[in-house]
Amino acid sequence: MIAASDRTFTQPVDDTCSYKKYTTTMKYKHLFFDMDKTIAPSRQPILPDMFDLLSSLSQDIIIVSGQDNAKIAWQSSNLPAIKLGQNGNHAVDLHDAELWNFPLTDPERTEIMAHIAQVTALLPEQPKPEWVPVEDRGAQITFSPIGNQAPVDVKYAYDPDMSKRFKLMEQVPFESEDLVVKIGGSTSFDYFPRDRNKGTNVQRLIDLKGWNNDDCIYFGDGLYPGGNDEAVIGVIETVAVKNHIDTYQKLQAMLATKQ
Repeated sequence: MIAASDRTFTQPVDDTCSYKKYTTTMKYKHLFFDMDKTIAPSRQPILPDMFDLLSSLSQDIIIVSGQDNAKIAWQSSNLPAIKLGQNGNHAVDLHDAELWNFPLTDPERTEIMAHIAQVTALLPEQPKPEWVPVEDRGAQITFSPIGNQAPVDVKYAYDPDMSKRFKLMEQVPFESEDLVVKIGGSTSFDYFPRDRNKGTNVQRLIDLKGWNNDDCIYFGDGLYPGGNDEAVIGVIETVAVKNHIDTYQKLQAMLATKQ
């Protein structure tokens, strides 16, 4: 079994709530997962037990992440999966053949960077350039007030309850007709087009593949209001998780009662 680490987890795993209604049967054929804090620790490789469990399944595995697809492949240890990178705006199949790609336009980049400058001006300390506070991934821009590549311990200690990031958004709301910002990962803000989010891109894949929405389920740690998984609610069934340990336990519970 995967064991929780004090270095990685700050809250006890709650395995008593959201998965119970799914344990009567494993009816789902297509399993969608967020990456960071859902199937892997934030910005770290998937653990062997999780890799073994997911790779043993007959169901389709789809990873929907704010990361680009190369990072998804590295972080998942090349788990056989359809990859919907950058909140689903760049999709590749099991063999890395491109399904679609919707890069940001230059005016969209300008609008995003102007808001990041406003947020940065409020920070008590300026981000260290070597920790890469801004990553332009092509179809989205990700900003971390302490740096996307800050040491793992620093990232986990920065904003475990997301209060710092919610406060920044309250101080400087992102008012845009076409773009949106969502809290992602352990320290980040993800900027991407309002109408091209995880929810619309999950539906895009379902339509492309001719799947039934009722055969699909999504696991994510960001299903709360303002989280980057929130848009999937109402598209397919969702299971809220606290971290990758929680995902492992809930998925195991579902599989244990498969008829």
